[in-house]
Amino acid sequence: MDFFIQQIIQGIAMGSLYGLIAIGYVLIYNAWGVLNFAQGDMVMIGAFAILVTHIFWGLPIIPAFVVAIIICAIVGYFVELTSFRPLINSSNTRRLIATIGVGIFLRNLVRVIFGADPYPFPSIFGNTPVKIGELTIIPQNIWNTVIGFVLVFLLTVFLNNTRLGKSMRATAQDREAARLMGINVKQSMSLTFIIASVLGGFAGMLISPVYFVIPTLGTSLGNKGFSSALLGGITSNPGSMIGGITLGILEATSTNFSTSIQASVAYIVLFIVLIFLPNGLLGKKESRKV
Repeated sequence: MDFFIQQIIQGIAMGSLYGLIAIGYVLIYNAWGVLNFAQGDMVMIGAFAILVTHIFWGLPIIPAFVVAIIICAIVGYFVELTSFRPLINSSNTRRLIATIGVGIFLRNLVRVIFGADPYPFPSIFGNTPVKIGELTIIPQNIWNTVIGFVLVFLLTVFLNNTRLGKSMRATAQDREAARLMGINVKQSMSLTFIIASVLGGFAGMLISPVYFVIPTLGTSLGNKGFSSALLGGITSNPGSMIGGITLGILEATSTNFSTSIQASVAYIVLFIVLIFLPNGLLGKKESRKV
């Protein structure tokens, strides 16, 4: 029983990071009307950013995080400015292809700069396990969960209680109406992209001690984030976090049945959602073309 509870805790910790990636998908989908398949590669950018700032440059962990976040924001803005904004009035198919191309470009750029070899990253929060009764919890899992939920809370407060956040929501609901109301639509859409990139990058920073840091890191994690977004509802931020945690728990507990099935859980969930629950758990029904 204790082992099963530890699996649940592990699943929640990983799922909270999947949720951050998923919210990035949702933000861009709501604002731009297209799925950003380069979101997973922003996870990889975040992992390499913290590797460079903390390991290569030797910055203490908190300043390293701050600089890494700035790097993710700059990369996100550059991608939006060069690859998304020029195609704002293009078909969804062209923009979807552009996101795939951006992901390929980022992976190969990082491979050219850092090579294809995996980089280990030390535990950010120490290796001394926390004992709660018979449970043994890794500090990384505790902090991943806490930080994930704090970021979602801060994002919710920002979107609901600040002028910029309300502008982003208005732009996502109706771009033309927002423009007529005097909202700077381009600024709102750019800010949406930057926030989505930072969330993905943050997930990459927190997950770097769990996985080796490699150029293809974002491929599988992006797929898991996408599955989480669809499970929770591609239009719902809270649903995405719920979807991420659900997927994380399913992954962690799937080893009780078969150790080989864990890598396939995200794809099984994706298949089931597309067939039986196309709007996700909290998503709205809509007929928008993807």
